[in-house]
Amino acid sequence: MGHRLTFVCSLGLLLTVPGWSDDNKDLGSLTLEQLMDIRVEGAALHPQSLKDAPASVTILTAEDIRKYGYRTLGEALGSVRGFYTGNNRTYHTVGVRGFNFPGDYASRLLVMVNGHNMADNVLDFELFFGRDFPIEMNLIQRIEIIRGPSSALYGSNGVFATVNIITKSPVEAGPPSLTTDIGSFGLKEGQVMAAGSLGKDVKVLFSGSLFNNSGESPLFFPEFNAPPTNYGQAVRMNGEKGYHFFSNLVWRNWNVTAAFADRKLIQPISWGPTIFNDRGTSINDARNYVQAEYTREIAGGALRWRTYYDAFHERSRFDYPLDSSAASGLGIEDNRQSLLGDELGTELDYRFDLAHFGTLTAGADGKFDLRNIQNSQDVSPVPVQIMNIDRRDKSFALFVQDERKLSDRWKLDLGLRFDFSSYRQSFLSPRAALIYQPSSEWTYKFLYGRGFRNPSAFELFFDDGGRSGAPNPDARPEKADTIEVDVERRLGKRMNLVAAAYGYRLRDFLVGVYTDAGVIQYQNLGRIRSAGFEMEINGRPSAWLERPQPATPSRNPTITSQTGAWKTRRCTWPSSASQCLGDASST
Repeated sequence: MGHRLTFVCSLGLLLTVPGWSDDNKDLGSLTLEQLMDIRVEGAALHPQSLKDAPASVTILTAEDIRKYGYRTLGEALGSVRGFYTGNNRTYHTVGVRGFNFPGDYASRLLVMVNGHNMADNVLDFELFFGRDFPIEMNLIQRIEIIRGPSSALYGSNGVFATVNIITKSPVEAGPPSLTTDIGSFGLKEGQVMAAGSLGKDVKVLFSGSLFNNSGESPLFFPEFNAPPTNYGQAVRMNGEKGYHFFSNLVWRNWNVTAAFADRKLIQPISWGPTIFNDRGTSINDARNYVQAEYTREIAGGALRWRTYYDAFHERSRFDYPLDSSAASGLGIEDNRQSLLGDELGTELDYRFDLAHFGTLTAGADGKFDLRNIQNSQDVSPVPVQIMNIDRRDKSFALFVQDERKLSDRWKLDLGLRFDFSSYRQSFLSPRAALIYQPSSEWTYKFLYGRGFRNPSAFELFFDDGGRSGAPNPDARPEKADTIEVDVERRLGKRMNLVAAAYGYRLRDFLVGVYTDAGVIQYQNLGRIRSAGFEMEINGRPSAWLERPQPATPSRNPTITSQTGAWKTRRCTWPSSASQCLGDASST
């Protein structure tokens, strides 16, 4: 019913929106110099050029997404220097600069949509990088990949990198469209998108989509290679279906965004010892948020106030064997688990010039849990309540940023943030960036920052009776000190060279460890040191190699059909099936 409602609403809007704008710049037609001047917002809370940003930044534009055919956020990030992806048959994962431990799920990567933190208040990380990501790829105007710690601005999880996804405005969306997508493994997807004006100052954008695929079949798991478990062959065991709905309303100084998404997936194996090749084990994720942002020039400065409601609801079913007959489909323990998180948040910052100090940005934010529930119960053969935990948190933060131009060639950026909450340790996060630009061709960046990641409510308190996880209420925040040197050099008019050397010192690193009882517990495992070097050359070496075509304006609704194939992702399974979910890699 929810899927049908999404499409009915979208189709109705497609027919009733009175008009739309063709004022949509084709980023593919920009020169390298113009591309280098694309503004990035997430590095310092305001638009600035890439060479002025206090971090090593990569921008993926809407034209890049279209040109290279990225169908998911994970595919787009996997093309970026220092990033790589995996797939454990339940979630896609993203690693950064060599870090993607089992069970991490990009927990040290901060992902935002238009500045809204996509981490939920139960698991406290962004789970969705595949078809389950709530925003369709053709709604994205650009993706800002900002390397290095960002805790001085955003708090927890800003350790290795920050990904800020900027969606298209109603003006940039183009004419109404109906898009269908057919691909491998039974993939079927349809999307309706429309944008236009409702009155003099009101502009709106709506998008609704449905997707369904049967998944790869069969999947082979060597550890189950025996007659009772179908010789390790999981048949029709990885299908998924769901919907996405997105809307954006712009009115004067207000910008209101809403996203609603739902995905249900059959798990071929799960976190605990579930029955192999049983289609009952499944997971259902719902990810919703509504955000209102107000911006205004006041007393010579820029004021921004943002408030939001955020919801993450995960409902799962796990079929466990009661005895040896479970391989034949008998003796099944039907267990249901729920992770239900709802929170309210507000942020306020003010940017202004101050004599002898440069440009200051001061702000505060707060988050308040409305619900933070972890529930587990057996439905059959005997109803049993196993776990019902509701640990609500309140967190607050104060931060300040100073951007000062020391001379025509030198610029200094300093930042500091203090975070505190009800049941987590307080944390102070500094950041410093010294930028040297001897000419328009050369840029040197000397960067230091301290990032942190708080243990989530799930890592602290989850206890399902010894089936898959154990609590650790004494877990401490992770701490990471980062030093990085970046050199950026323009090679003529068409090429650009970027080289980066970095080092990390991490303390109290949280890792999922299998206890003697065979369940996962998140523990602080001491210190880790890491160092690396990256180099990238990008641009358009020759006009004939890449000749973008300018977009042709149209005032007629478009209908597009795409046929393509998913990249085949195979999981390299370890000796234990329960470990594979956190340790899979794609090839």
